[in-house]
Amino acid sequence: AHLRPYCGELRHMMNKILRYTLAGLFAALSVFFLLPLTMGVRHMGVFFPILIFLIFIWMLLRPKQLWKLLTGKRRLLWRTVLALFAAGLVCVDVILGCMIRQALNRPEDDTPRTVLVLGCEVRGLQPSPMLANRIDSAYAYLSTHPDAVCVACGGMADDEIISEAQCIRDELVRRGIEPKRIYLEDQCENTRQNIGFAGEIIKKNGRPTDIAVASDYFHQLRPAIYAERNDLHAQSLGCRSYRFLGPCYWAREVIAVAAAWTLG
Repeated sequence: AHLRPYCGELRHMMNKILRYTLAGLFAALSVFFLLPLTMGVRHMGVFFPILIFLIFIWMLLRPKQLWKLLTGKRRLLWRTVLALFAAGLVCVDVILGCMIRQALNRPEDDTPRTVLVLGCEVRGLQPSPMLANRIDSAYAYLSTHPDAVCVACGGMADDEIISEAQCIRDELVRRGIEPKRIYLEDQCENTRQNIGFAGEIIKKNGRPTDIAVASDYFHQLRPAIYAERNDLHAQSLGCRSYRFLGPCYWAREVIAVAAAWTLG
């Protein structure tokens, strides 16, 4: 009986250590998600995870204030807010699960397929590291499937001197892929147009409507959604994202996938 106060104090201390450790972990994750800013990357995928981490940090460091909100006069409001926050996290987890499943949905049989290389930044006449990875994935498939053709996708941004599609084509030809196996789709400005315009090229030329999408792992589900709407069946030629940019792009893509599902 004399040890009960000490046991209670020990549990309180252990609970506090655990809360502060988790808060520190979320703080470290917040700093990690800020790192892309040093490379000039600024989009929602950088900032919305940090907002979630800050909410968790506040909840861990201010449990008494949280309890007051959930039991005070406006408890119905704050409980509703907390429930919506939890529901949002569940939706994020579901979308991430679907993204991972599509990223791992790689071609494993000899079904004829058309390769789609989705565009990305071009620097001068050279592909950016992210685009180079996509070209690598396409080349690996095309070199082992000599009957497959490719649609190089990507328009030209204001700061680019050639289209992304042209850059993709030039790199594949330089590596030995015959030019006649490569179609250009250089009018698109976003992923939805990538797939839609490429689908028109595929059908016009009688090419297989089973497609293999050469893009980052995080960028596989949304093309698959648009492909289905264009009577195409997409599988993944996924590649790893450049250095520490991956997590923020996965986060941004969660929002983009949600928009694709809900807004079309």
